[in-house]
Amino acid sequence: MKQLLVAVCVVTISVSAFAQDAGSGRVDRIAPLWSTQDATPIPTGQIDLRVAFQWVTAGAPANGGDSDDDFALTPTIVWGTCDNVELSIGTTAWLGDGGDMGALEDGNFDTNVGLLWRLSDQDGDMPALAVSGAMRLPTGDGSSGVDGELRLILTNDYDSGIRSHVNVFGVSINGNNDETSRYGNHVHLSDVFGGGDHDTRHFQWGVTLGMDGPLCDDGAVRWVADYVHRSSRREGRSNMNLLELGVEWDMPDAGNLGIATLIGLDRTGDTPNFGVGITYSHTLAN
Repeated sequence: MKQLLVAVCVVTISVSAFAQDAGSGRVDRIAPLWSTQDATPIPTGQIDLRVAFQWVTAGAPANGGDSDDDFALTPTIVWGTCDNVELSIGTTAWLGDGGDMGALEDGNFDTNVGLLWRLSDQDGDMPALAVSGAMRLPTGDGSSGVDGELRLILTNDYDSGIRSHVNVFGVSINGNNDETSRYGNHVHLSDVFGGGDHDTRHFQWGVTLGMDGPLCDDGAVRWVADYVHRSSRREGRSNMNLLELGVEWDMPDAGNLGIATLIGLDRTGDTPNFGVGITYSHTLAN
């Protein structure tokens, strides 16, 4: 696993060293599909409706005793409130799962509120810089407390159309939502796993490395690859290592479509085995 991390770092650094800076590629990744965020908010005044469907499977002990795969549907509203700032709000409904989700057997879940603020544009060798913050509000049945995340985001554009991203984040877990958390990518809280039992980590952290680039001449279809290394959600378990691979398709006048796969790179601790996510984004106003 250490060798894999070193390899990903080398690839990212190599691209940064040998590609020429473009600084003009303002491509917005489709949240909440990916664990890695970019530093690009949507344009001022634009409002997007994003609907994400996720399926994730995990074996013990990562599944917490859950005997079935998890299916979740997450509608999200994203609003470009002003220059370089976007707000988002969304909630997740759990679908299917054999009725063993405890408080979630009726389908409702907590609300996630997020903010992305682009602090500076790319300038020469300096990548674009942004910060994001998010809160989980206990609107779900049987949920309590408020969780929060703070994330530093670096994005670099190159003349080739490829972009690289580095995220560093910390998460504060304060609520009793262990039975209402799985590995889905929620609104700017893709890596927040709650916890109410005694061994939950109340501070969690992680680093993500991501790249994306064009698959066609006009850049309408892009490939995406992310590596995630983060702490486990429970004390005494190994850190998680995840790989995300997929594509995004910008369809003029028809919205954006993204498809992602989630692959667990180790079979210990809290790491899920495999997952698939699909997100469709439609602009309601601009």
